[in-house]
Amino acid sequence: MNDFFIASNRSLKLNVGDFDLDVRQITMKDFDLWVVASSEIKTSLNNIEDYSDEILTTIISQFEVQCYSMINLVTDLDIDSVIKTKINNPDIYIELLRKTLEANKAYFYEKPVKRRGRSAKQVENTDSWFDSLQLLVSAGHSHESIMYMSYGAYKHYLDAVVKAYKRNISTQAGIMRVAQHAAAREFKKYLDDIKSD
Repeated sequence: MNDFFIASNRSLKLNVGDFDLDVRQITMKDFDLWVVASSEIKTSLNNIEDYSDEILTTIISQFEVQCYSMINLVTDLDIDSVIKTKINNPDIYIELLRKTLEANKAYFYEKPVKRRGRSAKQVENTDSWFDSLQLLVSAGHSHESIMYMSYGAYKHYLDAVVKAYKRNISTQAGIMRVAQHAAAREFKKYLDDIKSD
């Protein structure tokens, strides 16, 4: 999905007979429920981008209950309707699962990150969800707006804030270096030039 699909929290449509069923992106307010249902499926998919019928059939057979829960969280179908769809219309059920995975691709597929200067050992991540929420709040988002973001939007906003903080640190380091090597008058002129922009 493209960035605008994610940012505007759009849904995918699945044509089921006489009506279109909306398959939504998961929002952060339901993310705790989503992770319980989807984490094993995410691990099993092993970061693949395209979902063949064969892969989906395997996922359905291995994680039947988790699939029901995931679909229930991102559609207006209750669990009984999801189960009936699987039993009575297996082809539609496979498409429903495919749309669920595609609408939430930001969760199931993560682009490999190139790490510069890092050893092969992964450093243990001690950050909590509250750390990332605080980072977004300090960048101007409200708690409520974060909770109603899709996971994809949350992830992209978080990446953008981290990138902005890194740029800011780099700029500050440059200013400190200039300050150390400049005469007082030249540094004052440098700061005045920055302020005038």
